[in-house]
Amino acid sequence: MVTDTSANQRARVAVTISKDSMTASVLLRVPQDTDSPINVEEVMQELERNEIVFGIDETAISKAVDNREYNTPIRVAVGNKPERGASSSFIYHFNTNQDLKPKEDEDGHIDYKDISFIQNVEKGAKLATKVPPTPGIPGMTVLGKEIQGPEGRNLPFKNGMNTEISEDGLTLIAVTSGAIQFQLDKISVMDVITVRGDVDHKVGNIDCRGSVHVTGGIKAGYKLKIDGDLEVNGNVEDADIRVGGNIAIKGGCFGESDGIVEAGGNITVKYAEGQRLIAGSEIMVGGEIVNCRVEAGDKVLVKGSRGKIVGGNIRARREIRAAVLGSDAGTATELQVAYDPELMKRYTEVVKEIKRIQDDEARVKEALYVLYRLQIENALPPEKKVALDKLEQFQKELPANLKELEVQKGEIEAALAEYAEAAIICEEKLYPGVKASFGIVYREIVEEKQRCKLSLEAGKVLISEFRGD
Repeated sequence: MVTDTSANQRARVAVTISKDSMTASVLLRVPQDTDSPINVEEVMQELERNEIVFGIDETAISKAVDNREYNTPIRVAVGNKPERGASSSFIYHFNTNQDLKPKEDEDGHIDYKDISFIQNVEKGAKLATKVPPTPGIPGMTVLGKEIQGPEGRNLPFKNGMNTEISEDGLTLIAVTSGAIQFQLDKISVMDVITVRGDVDHKVGNIDCRGSVHVTGGIKAGYKLKIDGDLEVNGNVEDADIRVGGNIAIKGGCFGESDGIVEAGGNITVKYAEGQRLIAGSEIMVGGEIVNCRVEAGDKVLVKGSRGKIVGGNIRARREIRAAVLGSDAGTATELQVAYDPELMKRYTEVVKEIKRIQDDEARVKEALYVLYRLQIENALPPEKKVALDKLEQFQKELPANLKELEVQKGEIEAALAEYAEAAIICEEKLYPGVKASFGIVYREIVEEKQRCKLSLEAGKVLISEFRGD
């Protein structure tokens, strides 16, 4: 029997290390008839000769040797990829989960007396504290070289008006006394204006950068443009109200279809008739919505056992709920959920960009192959060397760019998946005349239903029993 020399072993066991040194593979060549079989020790010696010391998969090596997996690359070592540290987070020193939902008593009446969402703060008060990002977790190549993990993302404060960041960058401070406005994670401190009595000819239109508390009501024809929050103790009659924050109306909102009430956050109102309501998040109504046009970024909830939606057009992304939907007179009532054109637009753009990068990646590989051939043959001109460097840098950045887009795609898909749970809920009676739409799919109700839930399944609007939740 011929004794294998070191050179002979290297010919029998070929080792390949990836460009980033994160994986190593071996190729076992078929031994000559006069040679001894390749064994595990021989493979391990060759790995050692190539300075592979980390992440060695001895099970894979044994399996390949025992099964005589010749002329097939087999991955036998894998490094540990570095991990990014945790991004910075924030601790808020005020109530971020303001409960504006009205309380219902045993008789189904709604109590608005306790609703108040304006949180006051003094000058110099801490609004939020930043928890710094953590260091990255190191990785290791198969050659035993440590790779430093990137630090977590240092997310900035979303500081708005009348706030400042401390010198060490870790604290957000109020620079004036006022009311806290917290919307889409952005923190501002707004002045609070109190209007004693009604907004009428004695007060006129209001245009302010703070928050407003009206102890009376708002008369027809008056305009309010407010950057902060609005709290109204009385009724709103056909007014034009545009608010950056939340709106709480302890009375009703009604008129001759000329009024609009729009909030960047939530709207809470006792009842609404003949008005247009637009909210970035939820619309909560204590009694009924009659012949209104309503748009909510999240939900439309009509509270109480006597709550009803009759007539008009109601749109919400996730949920519409009331005890009664429609009327026994067959009033045309349009209800629409599960539609977000902006989200679908973003999704299409991200998918298109992913496809473009993948196409670029393929073209870059082809170009690099040509340039590498020229380089091996010592025929690479200087100007091509510059192109080669740029293409290599571009190829290096591609995975991170693609990964970021995949993350965005996943986030959008997760958001769209929430709409799979979109529902129209009737807690008591659903009447004919109601048109229930889920995106572009709709169903017209032709017979009265009791306590039911409408949802979208397999492209159809289905009606099932509502058991309460």
